[in-house]
Amino acid sequence: MADHGFTVRVPETWYEFDVWRAGRTADLARAVDARIAASPALRPHRPTLLKLLREVAGLAARHGAVYGAAMTDHEEGGDTVMATLLAFHTGGHPDPAGNTVEAIASGVVAVAPREDSPDWREVRVADLPAGRAVRVSGVEHGAVVMHTLVPTPDGSGVLDLVLSSPHPGLAEPMLDLFDAISATLAWSDQKRTRGE
Repeated sequence: MADHGFTVRVPETWYEFDVWRAGRTADLARAVDARIAASPALRPHRPTLLKLLREVAGLAARHGAVYGAAMTDHEEGGDTVMATLLAFHTGGHPDPAGNTVEAIASGVVAVAPREDSPDWREVRVADLPAGRAVRVSGVEHGAVVMHTLVPTPDGSGVLDLVLSSPHPGLAEPMLDLFDAISATLAWSDQKRTRGE
């Protein structure tokens, strides 16, 4: 997988993919087939798995993500629990002062929970191996979402790690999982060297 200047660890059950290669090669099919070889019970789910991964990879490519990963968990009742991770590198604010953690956090509005709406949004600052970051989490438009926004050490903008799941009823465990994954975000040696 290409080095995008950062590392993030996802559980072994997730599928990681190179966004550019996913739509141009058979990488996704090979990844699904390797997982089926290790867990033959997944064989009946191959078409669904491949379809979901192709949809996520297509979404990642259309929106300019530099990295993607996805989880699909097939439950006994036939339900599929899904979550995705997409990483975006943005140029950020033209003024470098606008790319500080404090400036980013001040530009995001928190939304308190209300009885007449399922949507809510929390904004806080988190300390990660990659440095101080803005953590935006909540339920919006029927999805559980967590953004982790970190200024890049070389001043080239902001990295936005976006974890989401279309299962608002699982908000609490999903946000716990997303928090654990985003807490592994770190800059690779290559990126750290460029920034020094």
